[in-house]
Amino acid sequence: MKVKKRKISDTESNINLVLEKIDYLDQFEDKLKDLKKKANLKGFRPGMVPIQILKNMYGKGILLEEINKIVSEKINNFIKEKKIKIIGDPKPESNDLDKIDINKINDFEFNFKVGHLSNFEVKPFKKSQKFILYNIKIEKKVLNETISNLRNQYADVNNLKEVTDKSSVYCEIEYNNNKKKGLISFEQLDKQESKKIIGKKVDELLVINLKKLAKKKSDIISQIIGDTVDLKTFPDTVKLKIENIIERSTAKLNPTFFDKIFGVGKIKTKKEFEKEVEKSIEFNYLKETEFYLNREIENHFLSKIKIEVPEFYVKDWIKSNNDEEKSKKLLNEDFNQYCNQIRWSYIVDDIIDENKIKIENSEIEQMAKNQIQHQLLSSGMQNMNKNIDKFVENYLRHNNGENYLKIFNELKSNKVFNHIKENVTIIKKSITFDKFKLLAKKI
Repeated sequence: MKVKKRKISDTESNINLVLEKIDYLDQFEDKLKDLKKKANLKGFRPGMVPIQILKNMYGKGILLEEINKIVSEKINNFIKEKKIKIIGDPKPESNDLDKIDINKINDFEFNFKVGHLSNFEVKPFKKSQKFILYNIKIEKKVLNETISNLRNQYADVNNLKEVTDKSSVYCEIEYNNNKKKGLISFEQLDKQESKKIIGKKVDELLVINLKKLAKKKSDIISQIIGDTVDLKTFPDTVKLKIENIIERSTAKLNPTFFDKIFGVGKIKTKKEFEKEVEKSIEFNYLKETEFYLNREIENHFLSKIKIEVPEFYVKDWIKSNNDEEKSKKLLNEDFNQYCNQIRWSYIVDDIIDENKIKIENSEIEQMAKNQIQHQLLSSGMQNMNKNIDKFVENYLRHNNGENYLKIFNELKSNKVFNHIKENVTIIKKSITFDKFKLLAKKI
């Protein structure tokens, strides 16, 4: 087999492949022998159909299948070996397959056109290259706002005997021979019609104009009864039975509240609670500043390393791999960003290869485990350690290994950023959150 590449431009090449008889004949004949063992044709005993008859009947299809498989494998291997930074897939330009004579098979020639990035070089990183890692100062107002939000999010729920204008009323709503479980809160509702409910007690029955209560807005009625409605056919009045009345009040700073946020018994005092909240804010700030630093590093090297992109191939790839709406957005609004993502992905691969950075399977599994444990804890599920390995296995297999590849790429990117940071100079600088937000908007 002979494979050679001919440059058309900095971002386009032709790959010529000559498939010789010796490259495919053994596989072709093996397939025919396998078929002979299984073939069951009228007039012949099982396994005794002459090879020539099978060749005449099925040979062309078998040969085409084998040739296409071999050619696809060889082209892909050639692209990997030559480290061609390809965009999309090789495009077949010409071949000799239409000249197949099953009884006189010979060499076949194939031509493919490929779009790829232009050649580039990532130079060694130097300590003279400087980047800033911002340290966001935790202001008292931010700490207080965070605690206030948590107190509202984990508000105390009190059962009441009588409806107030701050209550949430669980009820049964009857209309058109239907009974629906409803939930009424009064913030967006008509004040006058609300007075018919306020002051009522559990188990009381009443008739209300739900359309008037909802200010004739179908979305509010739908929200109340948990179902879509048509205002034209929905009745003016409904029967309502009050089943439960609750009222939310800002959570008190006590051990019960602390347990909801950080787990049972871990925090005992207000001072300890504030300290833990401060740590959480600090951790989130660090994630944001690390993300910002990574984007700054990425943008710096994208601006310094000149890489041409075959725009025609990229646009064609976008159209063939996305629906119409997403294609339109990528081609118009986000095209430059999409091209930069391609450039950066190949810069990352180049750094990985050049510095022999490895991503181990155990690292992928551990990262998946950490992510799953975090999700389970966030949803309130505790003590899942005995089942976590099964969760990880299923997660990494999901969508034909899509999650595995996602974590692999995330790890690869993290390792490249860490490698760069180890070999350049990172300057730490304090900043307020408001000023950092202004900076972050620019990237």
